Amino acid sequence: SIAHTFALLQSARSWSVLLPPSPTASSDMPRKRARATESVVVKPESVADEAAVATKRSNKSRRKQAASPPSATGPFPTHRSPSEAEARAVHQALSLLHPEVIEELSKPKQEEGGCGSRHLVLDALVGTILSQNTTDVQSHRSFAALKQAFPTWEMVRTSPPAAIEAVIKSCGLAETKTARVQAILQLLHDERGECSLEHLREASDEAVKRVLGSYKGVGAKTISCVLMFCLKRFDFPVDTHVWKIALALNWVPKAATRDQTYEHLNAKVPDEIKYALHVLLVKHGKVYKNDVKTLRETLRHCEAGGEELPGEDAPPSEPTAVKQEVKPEAVD
Repeated sequence: SIAHTFALLQSARSWSVLLPPSPTASSDMPRKRARATESVVVKPESVADEAAVATKRSNKSRRKQAASPPSATGPFPTHRSPSEAEARAVHQALSLLHPEVIEELSKPKQEEGGCGSRHLVLDALVGTILSQNTTDVQSHRSFAALKQAFPTWEMVRTSPPAAIEAVIKSCGLAETKTARVQAILQLLHDERGECSLEHLREASDEAVKRVLGSYKGVGAKTISCVLMFCLKRFDFPVDTHVWKIALALNWVPKAATRDQTYEHLNAKVPDEIKYALHVLLVKHGKVYKNDVKTLRETLRHCEAGGEELPGEDAPPSEPTAVKQEVKPEAVD
């Protein structure tokens, strides 16, 4: 009930109940894999070195499709929305509309949750690649089947592509996803001598973005999911639902691309509500087909000081702002 949700929100001393564990907590950091054997491959001496290599590779392969370069003002320096107050107001309204999300976020996190939430960085990256252009159910099913058939990433790297494609076919675009995953694994093997990304836990956000962004098929949303869900960083992934709702709320200009929306909102949304607001927006987008009519009504009610939503027992009003059904988002 709404009253129960208010009690939950008021009982928390801060919004930290809605946040993922701190990235500095030692219990969240898995021990680095020991090197099985010495490799003749010359490895980068530091994460910074690897990031430099990745930057050169990225500049060549992604020049045509790169998003706007990071800057102090972002892609829309004159677009003021959302203000911190606006972001917090939408967070509160969505918490009232979807109290089950607040309840779920208060529980201990499970290993196989949303995209990017797996414990190992490489697992999170591959899981998010498999989630592109498909449903969560199908991507989780494909990832589980992949790990069962090929217990190690070295086995995935060296197996015939057709064998991988057969295992992950339920998530769609199996040939494309197999090629991209195996290419990433081969690069890791060539550059580091092992199929692992655990060294990125020590890297800065920008270094992580440069390294992951240098891989073909890994875009801003995939990287942001790994940062937020796996590495527990303050980042704000923008999927199709978040993008469409941001457009409807005028949080970005009407011509904003999804990557531009990510860059703009990642700088605007307060760190401590990024995790919860992302999950709430995705939930709202799925339930209301990215329509914001009910959200706006709830915002007005909250501004008026109401403690319960009007007609909360009534079915949700029909969406009007967004008529078309949103298709699964394309592969990055």
